Amino acid sequence: MDAGSRSLRILIAESDFGHVRILKEHLIDLHQEGLVSTEETRTHLAQVLGDWGNPPVALILPQHVSISQTIDVPPAPEGDVEKLIKEESVKLGGASDSQIVYDFVLSGDAGHDRQQFWVTLAREADIRENILKLGLENEDLSHLTTTANALITAYRVANPEAPRAVLVHSGAETTVLAVVLAGSPAFATSFQMGGDFFTRSLARIRKITEDKAEELRRNTDLFNGADADPKFIAVVDGWAEELKRQLDESTLFHAESRLHVGVLKFVASGRLFDQPGLLQYLNGKGLKLEPWLASESAGNALPSKGFEAAFGAARQALAPNEQSVSLLPEDLRARWRERLGREKIELASLVLVIVSALLLGIGTWRQISLVERKQLLLSKIQAAQTSADENEQLSTGMINDYETFRPVFARQQNTVDILKTLALLEQSRSNRTFWFVLIGDQHSYFTAPVNPGWTNKPARTNASDPSLPLFSGTSRPVTGTNTPAKPGMIAELCIPEEAEAARVLLSQVVKDLKQQPLFSKVDLLPEDLRRNVADPKVVLPDKDFVLLLDFAETDFSQPATLKKGPPAGRGAPRRSSRQGNGSEPETASQGIP
Repeated sequence: MDAGSRSLRILIAESDFGHVRILKEHLIDLHQEGLVSTEETRTHLAQVLGDWGNPPVALILPQHVSISQTIDVPPAPEGDVEKLIKEESVKLGGASDSQIVYDFVLSGDAGHDRQQFWVTLAREADIRENILKLGLENEDLSHLTTTANALITAYRVANPEAPRAVLVHSGAETTVLAVVLAGSPAFATSFQMGGDFFTRSLARIRKITEDKAEELRRNTDLFNGADADPKFIAVVDGWAEELKRQLDESTLFHAESRLHVGVLKFVASGRLFDQPGLLQYLNGKGLKLEPWLASESAGNALPSKGFEAAFGAARQALAPNEQSVSLLPEDLRARWRERLGREKIELASLVLVIVSALLLGIGTWRQISLVERKQLLLSKIQAAQTSADENEQLSTGMINDYETFRPVFARQQNTVDILKTLALLEQSRSNRTFWFVLIGDQHSYFTAPVNPGWTNKPARTNASDPSLPLFSGTSRPVTGTNTPAKPGMIAELCIPEEAEAARVLLSQVVKDLKQQPLFSKVDLLPEDLRRNVADPKVVLPDKDFVLLLDFAETDFSQPATLKKGPPAGRGAPRRSSRQGNGSEPETASQGIP
C-alpha cells in the first residue's frame, strides 16, 4: 500500500515459491471519491480490504519522516556490528533508542578494513501515526518500508542490468531521490516540492483556482510555443536546482565517485512527469531524465505506471532474496512473527494428520484386503463344486427358456434393422439425383407376383462398354419352391444420368452402405433373380438398378448351444444382440413386421 496525500495505490501480489506475481492493482483517488476527512479514508480503506479478504499489508512510510544512510562499520562479529549500527542510528535520529525504529542490510562489497551497511530509521511515533491515519492498527502488518527503499527494489527488478541510477519520484507533496550504485542503495532523501507545488505556483501566476491550474498543467505544454510561461519555467528551474542541491549535499555521493550529475542515469516516476514538455525541458537543462522503463530481460511480472513503489514493497515483503528493510515496531513485528509461527504450526499439524491418516488407511486397507482375499478364496473353493454340479442343469434350462423367446427377439431385431435400413436409404439420397422405386424385404420380393405392366427392354450384357448401363431390362421369375431370400432388404432405384455418371453414383451408394455394420453384404442383384415388382410408371427404362442388402447375423439368428463359437475373425459378419436390437420392445414392435 502506497498512501499519498491525494491517492492510495494498493497492489495485491502473491509469492509462488519466491516468484512474486501481481494479482490486482487498485487506485483510490481521495478527491474523486470525496474522502476528505481521515475517518472517511479509514472507513473506505477498511471496506476495500474487507472485500479482498483482509490480506496481510506491506505499508510504505513517507520518505520525509525517515532517514536512509550508508554507514561504514569496521569488521566485527555480528552482535558487535548490530550494536555499532544501533548507536549510529540513535545519533542520526537525535532521540533515545526507545523512540527510534531502524533496520539495515549489507550494502556494497566488504573491504579489508570496513563493512558498509544501508541503514533506514524513523521515529516510532511517526510510524504509528501513519498506521493510525490509515486505520491499519488492527490489520496484519507484515512489512513497513520507505518510498526510497521500495523504489530501489522495484528498479532492480525491472532493470537488473543497470547498476547505477538516480531515481526521481515526485508525488503530490514530495520529491524523493534514491541513488543506486553498484546495484545497491547508496543515498536517499526528499524535499517538499511536488505536483501540488507546481499547481499552486501556476494558480498564483495565472490567478486561477488550483483545480483549473491542475488541469492546465496536465494538458498544456507551458515550456514551448505560444503557451510558454516564463514565470512557470522559473518555478521548474527552482525545483531542478533544489534537486541538484540535494545531490550535491550528499557527502557519500561525492566520496564514492565524485561524479558529475550528467554522468548518472536519471529515472523519473510519478504523475508530475506526465506534464507535456516537462521531461524535454529538464533534459535541455542538463538533467537527463528518462521515464521508468522495464528491461526486456526482466523475468518477473512488473507493475503498471504509478505502482512502482507499491510493487517494490510487495517484493520486499514476499521475496526472501531481496534486500528487505522493515521499520515495523517491535510489538507489530512480534505479532507478525506469531502469526507466521502459528501458520507454520497449523500447516505442520495438517501435514502430520494427512500423513498419519494416509499411513493408517494404507495399513487398514492392506489387512482388510488380506482377510477378504482369504475369505474369497474359501468361498470360491466351497462354491466350485456346487457350481459345477448346477452349471449344466442351469445352462440347459436357460437355453431352453431362451429358445422360447428367441423368435420374438429375432423379429424385433429384424424390425429394428428394417427401420435403420430405411433411414440409411433415405440418408443416401441426400444431394443425389436418383430415387427409389421399390423397397422391400427379400422374402416379399422373391415371392411377389410379376407386374404385368412391365415394359422395359431386355438387359444388355456388354459390361465392358462404359457407355452402357450396368443392369436393365426385364427379369425372369424365380422358379421353384426354394427362394434365395435371406434376412435383408431389396432396394430398387432409378438413376436418370448418363451411363458413366450412373455407374459412379451407384458405386458411391454401394460403398456408403457397405461401411455400415448393419449389412453383411451389399451388392447388385443378379439379373436372373430380379423380379418385376415396381410400378412401371416410376421406372425409367435402362436406368433402374436393384440392390441386394443382406443383414449381418446377430445373436438371435441361430439357436443357442453350449458349444463355443468360432474363433475371432472367422465366420460371417456378426453383430451383438445389444447393437441395434432395440431395448424397448414396444417401440420396436410398432415397426415394419
